[in-house]
Amino acid sequence: MITFDTIELPHFVWLNRFGYSSFVSRREFALDGSQHVEVASKQAARPVVLYSDAESLSLFKMLEAHANTAGASSFNLDINGTALSVMWDYSEQAISGTPTINYSDEAPEQIDAITLKLITV
Repeated sequence: MITFDTIELPHFVWLNRFGYSSFVSRREFALDGSQHVEVASKQAARPVVLYSDAESLSLFKMLEAHANTAGASSFNLDINGTALSVMWDYSEQAISGTPTINYSDEAPEQIDAITLKLITV
């Protein structure tokens, strides 16, 4: 189970859990053509993408309100016992979702394809 701050997210999955590299590198060539490579260990900012196929509008609104008020504040994320300190990734759209059915005069009951973008701090 995923616990997001104090909100339980039983149907969400961690999309980018595997394949993460904790190193970053930079390459450049000197004027004489020799290559210079720098490699360092990342200190933070691991991307964490959580996804759910469908959730209620009320849960989506809670998450959206959290994203719109958190700012640079960090909070706890527990994914099946893995504790992370995270913040919203505002470099892109931090939270997104699509109504199951669009109504012209009513709010939808369910939101599909919910994506939450976070980074570790």
